Amino acid sequence: MNRMRRLPLPPLLLLALLAPHLAGCGAREEPQQGGPAGDGTPQRGGTVVTGWTTEPLGINDLIFPTTAVGSEVHFRVFQHLVEEQPDFAEHPATFKPQLAESWEWSDDHKVLTFHLRKNLVWSDGVPLTAEDVRWSWQAQVHPAVAWDSAYMKEHIRDVEVVDPQTVRFHFTRVYAKQLLDANEGLILPKHAWSRLPFEKWRENGTWFFENRLAAGPFRIESWTAQQEMVLVRNERYWEKERPYLDRVVLRFVPDASSLTTQLLNGEIDFIAQVSPADAKRVRERPELQVIPFWSNLFVAVAWNHSRPLFADAEVRRALTLAIDRRSIVETLWPGGTGRVGISPLLQSVWAHDKTLQPWPYDPAEARKILAARGWKDGDGDGLLDRGGKKFSFELLSNAGNQARNDAAVMIQQQLRQVGIEATPRILEFNTLVADTRSGHFDAAITGATIDTSLDLSGNFHSRSIQDGDNFFRYSSPALDRLLDEAAGQKNIADAAPLLHQIEHQLHRDQPVTFLWESQRLAAINRRVHDARPNLQSAFFHLQDWWVSPRP
Repeated sequence: MNRMRRLPLPPLLLLALLAPHLAGCGAREEPQQGGPAGDGTPQRGGTVVTGWTTEPLGINDLIFPTTAVGSEVHFRVFQHLVEEQPDFAEHPATFKPQLAESWEWSDDHKVLTFHLRKNLVWSDGVPLTAEDVRWSWQAQVHPAVAWDSAYMKEHIRDVEVVDPQTVRFHFTRVYAKQLLDANEGLILPKHAWSRLPFEKWRENGTWFFENRLAAGPFRIESWTAQQEMVLVRNERYWEKERPYLDRVVLRFVPDASSLTTQLLNGEIDFIAQVSPADAKRVRERPELQVIPFWSNLFVAVAWNHSRPLFADAEVRRALTLAIDRRSIVETLWPGGTGRVGISPLLQSVWAHDKTLQPWPYDPAEARKILAARGWKDGDGDGLLDRGGKKFSFELLSNAGNQARNDAAVMIQQQLRQVGIEATPRILEFNTLVADTRSGHFDAAITGATIDTSLDLSGNFHSRSIQDGDNFFRYSSPALDRLLDEAAGQKNIADAAPLLHQIEHQLHRDQPVTFLWESQRLAAINRRVHDARPNLQSAFFHLQDWWVSPRP
């Protein structure tokens, strides 16, 4: 998958807003290959209409927060040097050429050389060269641009133009994520966008739309705010036979149910994400299909370690034992479309230690642990207390995410059985972000994604308490050392034993209680062929999509 980038809001929380229903139901369905169009040979032409509940914030992703639909557009209009593949179930993700046709490392692994394709041009006919690559890096690290993911470039000391088709990345150190860091960020048009100084970028967001160009398979033809965006074939795209489609329409409809109705009525061909209830309706229609796949998201209860209630790892383990997570999963994600969470390294990822088992539901053991830590019902009111203080706290979740709100109520009922009072509280999303970021919370149900670098430092390293996404304030010198050693490996595959150790320590410490992993559902009309939505991208290889004529 393309690497998830650090956002101005914690990823643990942002996904609560961007992906409220990451689940699917029913048996696995494979994307249709071929179909009613004769022998299944791709046909050139036609339009696919897609439905989204949000719209992009702009077309320059260096100055706007990342959103799911924004990334889908950006990655079709611009491109990376190489394309990360969604093949990381059994091994580290591989890469295929995109703008760069080949690449190699120096002997000391501190210089990475990319060789660009020789037929690259922007949609206005100007050649795309190594100068664009260097200038894009300069934009990414410029303080006035203030790109949210500039930290990914901190170990790149220079990007050298060797010749128009050759560019070298010079690193200050050897570490596992060098290729990922070099590749992060799209290549932008220097000849057009350098006319606006970096210092003026953030105050002129619309300027980039007025000066829009493309190097990917599509270019933006039009954008009507709160209605639709239209992508059309980029005739100067380097892959000469692609894309097959003439146009892709992104229709913006805030209400998800209305999008499903339009899909059922034949007005929309593709929805990137539907709820389980809507998926049932889709499956009943023979001309439609549902494509489920495991998400790269885990959902957890984050305990605020700066609060005395949650400072003790044994108490946090007791809390996990007192929560019937399997029952929660079966209620919220029926039919095997969800599973109990174990660790931040998801069970669908190659590096996950398959010998690790989730903590069971064991309220009796939870009571025993809590009693050993001094938590007993001293006054007979049914609630545990210690030193005159009740074991009572607020459990936050965000408005608009019914699954997490429902989970909070179930957790409240389950913890009450062992004498703990958890009071669910639903907050507006921005309020939830502010409260958790500032540490003004007890516990919160949140979601987080992992990327294929498998670097968990951003969420679990002590240094990330102040400048990262460790908003629950977990600190372990032993884990810090493991995280640093894993991130410092030359190859990600070499970090596997360290990653297993990290998983086991997090399993023991329970800095968060892992609730579930779930499937994500896409819905599509069968007239659309060779669509392969996955956790990397709903529009993955959009240039290969093609359509049969409407009946």
